[in-house]
Amino acid sequence: MIKWPLIVLLLLTISASCKAGIGQVTEQINSPATIQRKNNTLQGTKGQQVEMSDSIRTQQGKVGITFEDDTKVQVNENSKLVIDDFVYDPKSKSGKLGAKIALGTVRYASGQIAKSTPQNVALNTPTATISVRGTDFTATVEELGQSTIILLPSCPDNKPTRTKDDIANNCKVGEIVVESDAGQVILNQPFQATRVESRNSNPSRPVILNLSEDAIGNMLILSPPKELKDNKNTNTIQKSYLDVDFLAVTGLENALDKMQMQIWQDRLSYTFLDASFLNNVFDMIADALNEKLLDEVDTVLPDYRKSSGVIAVKDDPFVTLCRDSGQDKQCITTPINQSATVYQTQGSVTIKNRINQGTGTVITLIQR
Repeated sequence: MIKWPLIVLLLLTISASCKAGIGQVTEQINSPATIQRKNNTLQGTKGQQVEMSDSIRTQQGKVGITFEDDTKVQVNENSKLVIDDFVYDPKSKSGKLGAKIALGTVRYASGQIAKSTPQNVALNTPTATISVRGTDFTATVEELGQSTIILLPSCPDNKPTRTKDDIANNCKVGEIVVESDAGQVILNQPFQATRVESRNSNPSRPVILNLSEDAIGNMLILSPPKELKDNKNTNTIQKSYLDVDFLAVTGLENALDKMQMQIWQDRLSYTFLDASFLNNVFDMIADALNEKLLDEVDTVLPDYRKSSGVIAVKDDPFVTLCRDSGQDKQCITTPINQSATVYQTQGSVTIKNRINQGTGTVITLIQR
């Protein structure tokens, strides 16, 4: 008696199993993401498989996902990514990838599909479609859907800051096309950016941002960088990133000395009740994006931005972080030599500061 129906059933089962997993969570920092899969909610912990149609949502943490073709996607804090389509043939190294960046900041690094069949890779935001030709980029989507897309160099190692020589000698720069229903622009230089306000508006003329990868990756851009806001002349030719000498130190020493005096004070010389932090949240984030080289001011607080409204007081052996929203005030004091990550949430605003490397304790303060 031939039992071919059982064999067919077995083959179908194996085929369905092979098609289910298209990648997995390979990085998890702080709180795990949630993965919505049909009617099930899964924890996006390291090792968790991802499938087509999965919706990945982060809050006080971020996750890295590696797909079968070695495409890498990092979903930062308070972000949402939906996997629309993924097909990959390891033999031909070709396939198809489609995903939607619905909210927050997502970083993309090309895999085999983008290298062999780039025309089959499309990342969407509510206002734009991003076609990838083998490179890295970040896309930030605001609550109303406006999108800021920044092209990044593809480098063999991670560094918070890079010189022009480092990029020229060690990194590769590809190309992405950012398109709305009204038009498109091409980004092909490191840290080149564009902004798309709506599906019916043209992407803004590309500009070069004076931001480090660390600043781009760690911040939720609620307001566009100054370069994009000032971008009104469509005929102006921008300098290449490689033409800008970021090692020039003219005026830097005095600026940093002044900054030190304004930021680092002892506990007895500062009165927190005298401070006013009623900054508009959009202006606050925009100011932070324009602060340069602050991560070199002091290694104790590498993420510190004065414009965040947080007052930092170093009084050895402790460091104190205080913020007054105008309605509520919150402070945290920790040993100055501790390695911790502090999240200060007041209303809809969350400020993150690492103390030293931030790899130890996670401290979360929430006021609603």
